[in-house]
Amino acid sequence: MKWLFSIMLGLIIILFSAFSHYYRASNAWEAESKQQSELADTRLKTINQMQIQQKAVSAIDQAYQLQLKAKDDEISYLSDRVKSGSVRLRVKAVCSSGVSQASTAPGITNATSPELSADARQDYYTLRSQLVQATAQINGLQAYIREITK
Repeated sequence: MKWLFSIMLGLIIILFSAFSHYYRASNAWEAESKQQSELADTRLKTINQMQIQQKAVSAIDQAYQLQLKAKDDEISYLSDRVKSGSVRLRVKAVCSSGVSQASTAPGITNATSPELSADARQDYYTLRSQLVQATAQINGLQAYIREITK
């Protein structure tokens, strides 16, 4: 009967040890699972926040691209009108007294208004376009910085 009691006690100890081992393992797995779940949630929140920022930045970029295109179209329209002759590109300047014409009365001068040469006119359009582009880029970058620092 002693040996039966010893066997029963041994089985109880073995079962208790096995139960205790699996209980601790289960708790460890549960804690690790919870930690991994929290990590996944944090990463998902980060990804969602990045997607929101990307959409906002994309909207800012699109708005400034549309503004830039509109300004480029305006400059092209102006250039086309000057080339066709319907509008003249003039420079505000003070002209010297001018050269007297032989066929006119004394004291009357040739009063033609100054105009840009073809090369200078193209440079004017280039500079104007670059100014518009630089302004749009600066405004876009400022909006981008304001968006990401919210």
